[in-house]
Amino acid sequence: MARDPTIAYVLLRNSVFGPKGAASVELCVRDLIRHSRYAGSTLVVCPKVDRPFDGIRIKTVPDVLLGGNLAKAWSVGRLLRREEIDLAIVENHLPAAALIASASGVPAILHSHAYEKAPSGALKRATRDFELKRIAGLAFVSEDCANRFRSNFPTARAPMRAIPNGLDMADWSGSVPKESTILSVGRALDDKGHVEAMRAIARLLRSRQEWSARFILSAIEREPQIVRELRNAAADFDGRIRIETNLPYAEVKAAWEKAAVGMVLTKTPEPFGRTALEALASGTALVASGLGGLAEVCGGDALIVDPKDADGVASNLASLLDSPERRLKLARSGRARVERLFDIRVVAKRMDDFVDQVRAPRG
Repeated sequence: MARDPTIAYVLLRNSVFGPKGAASVELCVRDLIRHSRYAGSTLVVCPKVDRPFDGIRIKTVPDVLLGGNLAKAWSVGRLLRREEIDLAIVENHLPAAALIASASGVPAILHSHAYEKAPSGALKRATRDFELKRIAGLAFVSEDCANRFRSNFPTARAPMRAIPNGLDMADWSGSVPKESTILSVGRALDDKGHVEAMRAIARLLRSRQEWSARFILSAIEREPQIVRELRNAAADFDGRIRIETNLPYAEVKAAWEKAAVGMVLTKTPEPFGRTALEALASGTALVASGLGGLAEVCGGDALIVDPKDADGVASNLASLLDSPERRLKLARSGRARVERLFDIRVVAKRMDDFVDQVRAPRG
């Protein structure tokens, strides 16, 4: 009987593979491993973390004095060779994935959660082509990501597959009693559309005293003016609009399950849109921009708006605040969509099948 392959997920850039501080990439890796048929033979190579996720074996990225992520990638490759790993899945770093494949001698899948930019100039194109020849497979979080990659890298020949983020729907309740709360979650960046959400909320809450709003923000140090603007706008509402920062993931999850309405107004295309996925899984009626991978997450089960159209955003938000029936309809259809397309068991099987495809001998 053939043994299960030994697989290593590799996280390099400022990753926190633990319940305190994990971002969407780390959560995705955690969930894929926990529900993989190869969970028992999989490890994560990641930066040192005080408290990693339970139940997953980890190895710490070796320290290097010089060379940044590429030097770390080479040392990771040597570590994987010593660990007798059969396949590496490298998160979000094409040059590192190529180096790890070279240093370890094992096939490497690039697992991309972002748009890979087209190379500019002959030297960069040649470098990317060289790296891509060392990649055994390419997994993307959305068809939108995959299609953009094909357009930007027409010479890529490795197998490609779209494998979205997934959620364990047994852990996401659609039956928690909803509060009359509007929720916006994400990094405190201008591009994330929190300011546009605040403008619509402030416009409507003055005449709807039973409603409140909540913003849960992370990465607040990057664009501090966004947090200031949101706090200034919230100050006029005597606590009915709360601005909270850097909450543990469990608290964010609980907030989604209680919120009646959610807003995800990212102003440029999203590679995927895990925040929207969590809103739908919670039975939260959603107003979203629907750009990029968000369209694949939401389908027809959210109200799609142009975040730059203030009147349109406010009008669609008002239609949810004023219609319990419409909220309920979207809540049910959104949750059913996640159960059908994004349950982690479905998604993890897709990744496992892709691992098998990449490892299969090619004739």
